[in-house]
Amino acid sequence: MKNVLRTLPVLLIALSLASYVQAAETKAVQTMAGILVKLNHFPSDAEKKTLQDLIADKSTTKDEATVAQALLNVQHKVTDADKAKLEALTKDANASASVKTLADVLLRLNHTPSDADKEKLKKLAA
Repeated sequence: MKNVLRTLPVLLIALSLASYVQAAETKAVQTMAGILVKLNHFPSDAEKKTLQDLIADKSTTKDEATVAQALLNVQHKVTDADKAKLEALTKDANASASVKTLADVLLRLNHTPSDADKEKLKKLAA
């Protein structure tokens, strides 16, 4: 019984750390959220290069690449072709919550994200 009581706190700490590590956003999500927070009409040339690099990066998931491509193509709002892909992502049960958040923000985008969306993005970028 004493051994169980000694190992229980260690187990609880390990589980809480595991859930924290798992909740951390990917580099791609953090980068795209950072770009979106300060987006004004369209990404800058440097941001476009960053997005192209993300799309080419093998560690970027297919869903993240879809969002990155849509962000790369933004001209005041998402293109119709990208809109359909983003809408599909928001309904995909296998897509991560952070990817769905990015897709939702892009779908609502009109020149720049809303203040409420910027708050969501800041959390993803952190």
